[in-house]
Amino acid sequence: MKLSASPRSKVTLSDIIGDFYYTEIEPIRDWKLWKISGHRLRTSIYIILGIVILYYIQDYLWPITQTPHTLLEKLWSLGAYLWLAAAIPAVMGFIGLLRFEHSHSLNTVLPIKTLVSFRIVSRGTNTEALTQTIRNCQKEMIRNQFFPFIIEVVIDIKNPELPKENSHLSYIVVPQTYKTSQGSLYKARALHYALENSKLPNDAWIVHLDEESHLTSSSIKGICEMISEEETAKTYRIGQGTILYHRKWKEHPILTLADSIRTGDDLGRFHFQHLLGITIFGLHGSFIVVRNDVEKSIGFDFGPKGSITEDAYWSLLAMQQGYRSRWVNGYIEEQSTHSVGDFIRQRRRWFEGLLKVTLYAPIDFKWRLLLGFNTIVWAIAPFAALYTIAYFFLGFSIPSWLHFFANFSFISFIVFYVIGLKVNLDEHGIHNVVKRIGWYIAQIILIPFFAIIESIGVLGVIFSPSNGFHIVKK
Repeated sequence: MKLSASPRSKVTLSDIIGDFYYTEIEPIRDWKLWKISGHRLRTSIYIILGIVILYYIQDYLWPITQTPHTLLEKLWSLGAYLWLAAAIPAVMGFIGLLRFEHSHSLNTVLPIKTLVSFRIVSRGTNTEALTQTIRNCQKEMIRNQFFPFIIEVVIDIKNPELPKENSHLSYIVVPQTYKTSQGSLYKARALHYALENSKLPNDAWIVHLDEESHLTSSSIKGICEMISEEETAKTYRIGQGTILYHRKWKEHPILTLADSIRTGDDLGRFHFQHLLGITIFGLHGSFIVVRNDVEKSIGFDFGPKGSITEDAYWSLLAMQQGYRSRWVNGYIEEQSTHSVGDFIRQRRRWFEGLLKVTLYAPIDFKWRLLLGFNTIVWAIAPFAALYTIAYFFLGFSIPSWLHFFANFSFISFIVFYVIGLKVNLDEHGIHNVVKRIGWYIAQIILIPFFAIIESIGVLGVIFSPSNGFHIVKK
């Protein structure tokens, strides 16, 4: 198969789809822009109004004025400092939200000649989801022909029910006998095999996707914009953008709401870290944009302990080698887990993987320290939540500054959910005011439940570590 970054040529349906019976192309969704001032004003109002309301509720429902006297009471009152753990991430997220803005230039992006690979990693057994992702890539690239492309599907088994190979679709089958020198497992093993066996030229760019990741017009334009800027500046930074989780809203509405925090976190904390150019919180495994020779210089052979959250491990190694990160404009759409059990197991795997990267990665301590702090905050969260509940019944007065940061952190947590929900509502096309208000109310009411199941995932690692890589159903 010839892979060349040739000048942009017209892509036809027969060239891409082959013998697939093509029926309909959905209308292109226009890229929606928020006014910069409107977004920042809205975020600020949410935070300020939320803190004021929280102060009022606290003073009205449970005014706490007594001071601790006994040693036991003083020790118990120190638990209030658990609330400070979330303050630093909350501040970072708030800054990220204030600095975030939709690009005003995506609709004026010009085509480039650089070859781009959409590299999808899958076991190859989820035929329906993987086929949908392949077809989505093909259809979106027909609609938005901004660069020559190839879809590289990295799978463990050859599945004859998947779309047939053609000039824009290639399968990289990882042999069962393949082993890396460090004994990497799971997705890291597959990615390393792809690096060693792909025919992609060194100056091509890779867009990493999960088997349920769907492109949008905005993400393709954002990828084109980033590559053009990086090639012009010769900086070759690693990019990542926003991921939405609304694709199966009707089938799984509660768990879709549970993942609103992930979108809000992208626009907040993760956007903040890319403003700095360093991956404080790691990277998601999907919507990573990286030049091929950069990825090859890093590799994915991390050994077993680095294979659970290979994306975070890889990002730290990249930072240590001198690479830096940046933001990619646009959205990629994914879907939430199908069950609460899978939701908990997914969070459990993430936390355990990040913990192992922090403790065992052969990377300079300064890089692991940043990720470790984030992991510790995550570990403290369930205990802080339990203390908050107990505080309502047995609490003592706390310093005003501590009270403020506690309220700020709590409201920021809610705002990340609300902002994430808004973006998912907009992209999903839910514009009816009554329906939107209903979803906002449901989102806020269910936050305690979401906090509980998030915490169960963390507690599961603390009290019963897992022995492998759990694949959630999507």
